[in-house]
Amino acid sequence: MRKNLSLNLLYRILNEGEDSSLVEIINFFSEEGPVSSKVISDLYQPFRFHNEQNLWFKTLEDLGQFALEVCQETHAAEVFILSNVDYNIGLDTCNDARSFRELFRRYGNVIENPDQSRKKSNLFNKFFN
Repeated sequence: MRKNLSLNLLYRILNEGEDSSLVEIINFFSEEGPVSSKVISDLYQPFRFHNEQNLWFKTLEDLGQFALEVCQETHAAEVFILSNVDYNIGLDTCNDARSFRELFRRYGNVIENPDQSRKKSNLFNKFFN
């Protein structure tokens, strides 16, 4: 995967009961295609529970931590996290391919890769110092 790409993660909430719910990843991709299944599998090990075939998390915080780890491993600049509900709402506003590509930026929550942020600031520091 090319460095400095943005990743997109689509998830849904699964209700297990009144007191608990799970978060499931539906899709994890960039403009180059899906995130490598090997990267996902390797980084998912500490989070794994209940089912070996689904990417389930106990909380949105766990999902965010996992997304950040994938972002760092793939050297992506950021990851946009969007629920299936917000995705469907956003689809209603799309009228062309460009607005569809911007869906995650517009409606998603962003987690920036701190490793990539430091590299950018160091580059600017070299110019201005």
